[in-house]
Amino acid sequence: MNNYLDIANGGVVFLLCAVVIAYVLAQAVIFMRKAWARGLELGMEKKSMKKVMINSCVVSILPSLPILIILLLLMPSLGRYFPWLRLSVIGSGVYENMAADVTAKAFGLEGIADNRFSLEIFVSAMWVMTIGIIWGPLYTAFGSKLIQKGIKVLKGKQEKRFQAIFASMFIALLCVFSGPYLSTPFRLGTTGAIGLVPLLVVITSMVISWLLDIAAKKSNIKALSEFCFPISLVLGMVSAIIFSQILG
Repeated sequence: MNNYLDIANGGVVFLLCAVVIAYVLAQAVIFMRKAWARGLELGMEKKSMKKVMINSCVVSILPSLPILIILLLLMPSLGRYFPWLRLSVIGSGVYENMAADVTAKAFGLEGIADNRFSLEIFVSAMWVMTIGIIWGPLYTAFGSKLIQKGIKVLKGKQEKRFQAIFASMFIALLCVFSGPYLSTPFRLGTTGAIGLVPLLVVITSMVISWLLDIAAKKSNIKALSEFCFPISLVLGMVSAIIFSQILG
């Protein structure tokens, strides 16, 4: 089929995605009802519980903005419905974009935005994005008790080493995500000032995050700390546009 988006935006894909999302939404409603009933059993006031629900909804809006942005970035290549499914269930903006981009590059494309995207690549991206994320729930379902038991033993005997191990794992994770962007200006074949844009965007996002953290500590405004990531992400994207215009 010449235009694979006819399938990606078709009724069959919409129905499959809608069924899964409806199932997840139903679970959320069921748990919400159970939590409400349990709160009443414990003697909690309805007014207090309503306030918590409203505050939770409001606080969830801004952290969701980066997810909406990633959704808009994925839609031109993956259609309207599959990104909607991936980012509505257990996917994350960083992972989904990275998985789709890696799939495109495996087929010889420059990235997910390459106009040579085809039906074969689209289906492969669906498999990579889905299978790649499924291991977390499986590990949780079958190994969480064993993992928690091991963590308690390690933390109880050697707490300092335990903290160092997890700090190292987190730093390694950041290196995996940020390494390719930090090294862009130094790669062979990267020419022109435009190669500096990813590095400048990372530095800008780091500075913004650092300033927000300082502001949160000095002002005691918890919202600055809670929304640090989405604000840094959005402003980092804005800086990418600015740097591209300046250096392009």
